Amino acid sequence: MARTLVVQLARLGDLIQTIPAITALRMANPEGGLDLLCPSSLAPIGRLIPGIDQVLEWDGAVWHRWAKEASAGLLPTHVERATKQLEALARHRYGTAYVLNHHRRALLAGSVLADDIRGPLLDGPLGSTLSPWASYVREVARTGRGCRVHLADAFCGLCGVLPPGEPPMLRRPSCPLPSGLDQIGRRGEPWIGLIVGAGAVERLVPVDIWKELIIRFLESAPHGRVVLLGEERERGRRIQDLLPSSLLGRVWDVTGRTSLLELVSVLGRCHLVIGSDTGPLHLAAAVGITVIGWYCGLARVHETGPYGVGHVVWQAEEPIDKSSRRRTDIRPSRWPIEETILFLLRGKGALPAAVAPGWSVWTSHCDRWGAYYTESGSLSSPPPEREALWAELSPFVLR
Repeated sequence: MARTLVVQLARLGDLIQTIPAITALRMANPEGGLDLLCPSSLAPIGRLIPGIDQVLEWDGAVWHRWAKEASAGLLPTHVERATKQLEALARHRYGTAYVLNHHRRALLAGSVLADDIRGPLLDGPLGSTLSPWASYVREVARTGRGCRVHLADAFCGLCGVLPPGEPPMLRRPSCPLPSGLDQIGRRGEPWIGLIVGAGAVERLVPVDIWKELIIRFLESAPHGRVVLLGEERERGRRIQDLLPSSLLGRVWDVTGRTSLLELVSVLGRCHLVIGSDTGPLHLAAAVGITVIGWYCGLARVHETGPYGVGHVVWQAEEPIDKSSRRRTDIRPSRWPIEETILFLLRGKGALPAAVAPGWSVWTSHCDRWGAYYTESGSLSSPPPEREALWAELSPFVLR
């Protein structure tokens, strides 16, 4: 039986958003082989995804160097070298490759490694016509409006499968934490993880806002602890420098000190994780931790809210401009610090029916059509637009 390959060459958040599609593909063909091609830096996470048999590691640095060399003009030798490098990754040829990036390198990988390529283009890697789901994703990315199908579920649509119905989880790694980090989650509670960085500058939470949240939370929770997470070590230091010395014994800064697998372990020891729309936030949701998202910049809750059940997102709202047909960069003038602390201390019962101007608050759910969010204070019924979109974009899947 021919094996199947999933190609996801984007960043951590996109790989996490691919898990529902991988789960649905495995459910549709439980006996078939299913492999993943992803960046080598993310391969440890790929190996934690249930249903994946083998992870092929794509060396992005090498391809970036080759792309610079070929920028003056593509030669046959460039294509031959790239083809040989891709062929060396796999021991066998695949029957089908599901390509989830509309990028030449991903399309090339799929066409070199598989007999049949499915994904963003209708007519194969040399075509120009977008598939219905790819057109939908592009329109949402361009305007940021009308999105009712989560990006992770749109990936399912690209693969020709329905969402799995329940949020899939990563396996927990078995590697122990270094001795200096092993006490995280062991004493005092609750342990709150703060992801202090973001993949885009416009999504960064200012360090003085993190400082205020930490101080007010630790003053309100005498046994509480805070873990600073992410790769941005300088931001972690700046936050610690702003804190009163009396609180430093209750703040653990692990920014820039963990491998990806160690980060998964630390996230799994937190009671709750807070951050902007960034890869580690989605990673926390994927290991079963309740997360709070502070979404601003170009991030939108319906498009990339943490996948699963019971997550909460505060969404910075854009000014109403019905004439605009493009999404806008939303920069909040205030942050939901007080509202977040009430949720940390009291749980879902503290979610307000109305919030301060400039923000809305949403809670996540999951059903047979995938993930969806409902606004606090409104009915939690799922939006009917999703089923209509599936009927329009994937009628063959519903037969």
